[in-house]
Amino acid sequence: MRASLLSSVADGKALTRAERFLWGTGVAAAYVCAGKLGIGLSVAHGVITPVWAPSGIAVAALLVFGRSLWPAIFVAAFLTNVTSGASPLVAAGIACGNALEGITACALLTRARFRIGLARVRDVLLLVGLGAGVSTLVAATNGIAVLTLASDDHGTLRSDWLLWWFGDAAGVLIVTPFLLLAYVHRRQRPSRRRLLEAYVLTAALTLTSALAFLEGGWRYSYLIVPLLLWAVLRFHQSGAAGSSFLVGAIATWGTVVGDVPIEASNPTTRVQVTQALVGLLAVSLLMIGATLEEREAAKRAAEKTAALLSEAQALTHIASWELDFDTGRGTWSDELYRIFGISESVEISPRRFLARVHKEDRSRLKEVGRRAFRDRRPFSLEYRILSTNGAHRILHTRGRVVLDATGRPQRLVGTAQDVTEQRQAEILRADILSVVSHELRTPLGSILNFALALSKRGDTLSEETATQMIGQVGRQAQRIDRLLSDLLEIDRLRHGLVAPEREPTEVLELVTQTVEGHRAGDRTIAVEGEPTRASLDAPKVARMLDNLVGNALKHTPPDTPVVVRVEREETDLLLAVDDEGPGIPDEFKTAVFELFDRGAKATSHESGTGIGLALVARLAALHGGYAWAEDAPGGGASVRVVLPDCVLAGHPRPVLSHA
Repeated sequence: MRASLLSSVADGKALTRAERFLWGTGVAAAYVCAGKLGIGLSVAHGVITPVWAPSGIAVAALLVFGRSLWPAIFVAAFLTNVTSGASPLVAAGIACGNALEGITACALLTRARFRIGLARVRDVLLLVGLGAGVSTLVAATNGIAVLTLASDDHGTLRSDWLLWWFGDAAGVLIVTPFLLLAYVHRRQRPSRRRLLEAYVLTAALTLTSALAFLEGGWRYSYLIVPLLLWAVLRFHQSGAAGSSFLVGAIATWGTVVGDVPIEASNPTTRVQVTQALVGLLAVSLLMIGATLEEREAAKRAAEKTAALLSEAQALTHIASWELDFDTGRGTWSDELYRIFGISESVEISPRRFLARVHKEDRSRLKEVGRRAFRDRRPFSLEYRILSTNGAHRILHTRGRVVLDATGRPQRLVGTAQDVTEQRQAEILRADILSVVSHELRTPLGSILNFALALSKRGDTLSEETATQMIGQVGRQAQRIDRLLSDLLEIDRLRHGLVAPEREPTEVLELVTQTVEGHRAGDRTIAVEGEPTRASLDAPKVARMLDNLVGNALKHTPPDTPVVVRVEREETDLLLAVDDEGPGIPDEFKTAVFELFDRGAKATSHESGTGIGLALVARLAALHGGYAWAEDAPGGGASVRVVLPDCVLAGHPRPVLSHA
């Protein structure tokens, strides 16, 4: 906003006619007061004075409000001079030069893309060169020319011109920055602590300057320097402009009244020396302030860039890293710390990094690094890491060797992307294709064979045989439907598209009804438990039980029983399916609940899809619960599900058993 402030007001279009009149009146009044003060000093030579603040007022006003305000400058300059002893014609001529001075400064600075916030060293140099150095030549040359034409005395032409130019230049250097920065920061509301600091600084600077320049303590003027540094270091350009204006005003007044013992031929020269010193001081402070502003701007830009980069890395899971060969120290971005699960306060070294890499990938990673160092060529590889929670993550890293001026390897830089989800998705896609192609081939083959047999030999088949074939077609179609339904349900659960629709349910009745659908032949399926009423999603719980019972029947000998138990533990509901089959080895008790994990092949002669128990685990998690497997008391496996905080209040009844 500050950068565009000049362009938005320099043409005067930002002000209405009424606003322009009010501001013009205020600027003219300030110009006349400052001008009368300068001309009224004892060091002035008529209308020529080494203290000419109106030039700074004029340049600041035209830069802020636009060149359309020049009539106010002309009128103010005319009134100042005509009331100070100049004839109306001479006053008008001088006023033309004063107005042209401000217009010239505004035009030159606008063309040079000057910014009134003075936040760049370039802006300070432009104000010094074009504002104080070049534009003031117009008023000085015009003023001396007007006075020369109106008078027969030409003896002091050179010294008068120099005095005029010097007074105007000093006014621009000291007054213009103060006014411009006051306007730029006019709407800021500093904190109380900041205001208190400013008040203390102003009071200390005023007292010290008064002691040095008004009370004869000029030998202690060096005490002002720490206060000036305080001002510019803490308040930057505002402090630089404000402190130099304050010290300049007090120093100039002290010189005028004769309290500053400067060796010079006359009082006017003494004031010029003081003004020169103050002007140099103002430029120096402004340069320091601009340097600080540029540093702060660069810091903010760097922080913004870093924040955007960090956000982009977090969104894409792409981190950056660097390894210095000389120091052996590594530098990581925030995202890489997050991927590894390490605090950013931890110093990274190659040894600490390798400790996080999967032991099977360490040697390969070291070899790639050595080869990159030797061949000076970029590299790319994937490796596994162990996060703080013990989980494996897969990283894809790219890097290259950075050489110094002599061609010696100096740094190793690169990126690391967490591709765990992508690789899991690829594995899942491959597993789905494998399972679907394998599990659909058998039922589809059966359906196709029976359908062809019925179509070709249907007239010759007995009614019993045809009925059996049709039954087989129906069962195989149901098998396909079940597989596809499980896959769709798993996918919806993975994407969070399923929510439980809880309602009061008689759990024992639900279990009994579900088990009845699996009774066939002489296979024993027992239901044990007490009537329990719970708030749950009955169809999804029935789906869990259906998978658990079907899994137990499929992977256990046909002459062994299966027991389904319903138990309540305060407000938690426990569902367990026990069998007397070969059981589940300890190393597979957790893995069998992963999608497409079929456990040990030796545990059963029956093939499975690896979907059933994974669906059970996800449906349990949907209810806020979990599933696990353990050894049954009498041998075999016991797969259990806990659904927390769902049992409704009621009186338990005697334990029932359905066989």
